Amino acid sequence: MQDYKEKLKPSYQKKQQPMQKEITGELESTSSKPVQETVETLKLEKEQLQKQLAEQTEHAKQVMTFAQKNIKEKLAEQIHEELVLQSKLKKLEYTNENQKKSMEQLARKLANLEVKRQTLVAEKQQLQTQLRCEEVLIQQVKAAKTELADYKLKFVTLVDVEKEPFIDIQKENEEQLKMLGQQEKELVSLRAERDYFKDRYNQIMQTRIMKWIGKYWLIRKKLRSKK
Repeated sequence: MQDYKEKLKPSYQKKQQPMQKEITGELESTSSKPVQETVETLKLEKEQLQKQLAEQTEHAKQVMTFAQKNIKEKLAEQIHEELVLQSKLKKLEYTNENQKKSMEQLARKLANLEVKRQTLVAEKQQLQTQLRCEEVLIQQVKAAKTELADYKLKFVTLVDVEKEPFIDIQKENEEQLKMLGQQEKELVSLRAERDYFKDRYNQIMQTRIMKWIGKYWLIRKKLRSKK
């Protein structure tokens, strides 16, 4: 405001100088006019100049007030926008952090599932090896049964010749045949039970793996859509 008044002073002084010269000239040329009229004229001009100065000062004040008000409003709007943006940024950072943690958890679970899958593959190979061994054992049992049947036939032939000395041997052979038959049944039962539990375990693990893979791709799809 002071700067504005200082700017107005030179113009006011410039206006006063020619007016004073004109008045002095008029006084010199018209010395017959009364001095009182000249003084009143000067007073009127002074009042007009003061009135103009007051109006200009008031206008400058209004302009400054309006400008300050606009600056304050714009500053308040900018501060509000910055606060809103900071809040949104914090929410996005929090959401990204949670999604990152979820992805890390899923990655760890998938790694664990991969380890379990590899373990299952190793167990499956071991079971297949065991199955082949069991099949070899069954073939050996069948061969032994065939051999025992031949031996029994020969034994019956010998018994016809000498029956009594071989009664105990015949009973022992029959007991061995029964034991072999029981062992064969037990092997078949164990094999069926093992196949059942193996299939059941594979089904459970496949279901879990598909479930976690579905969750992983769903979260990944959400992340891509947000980006």
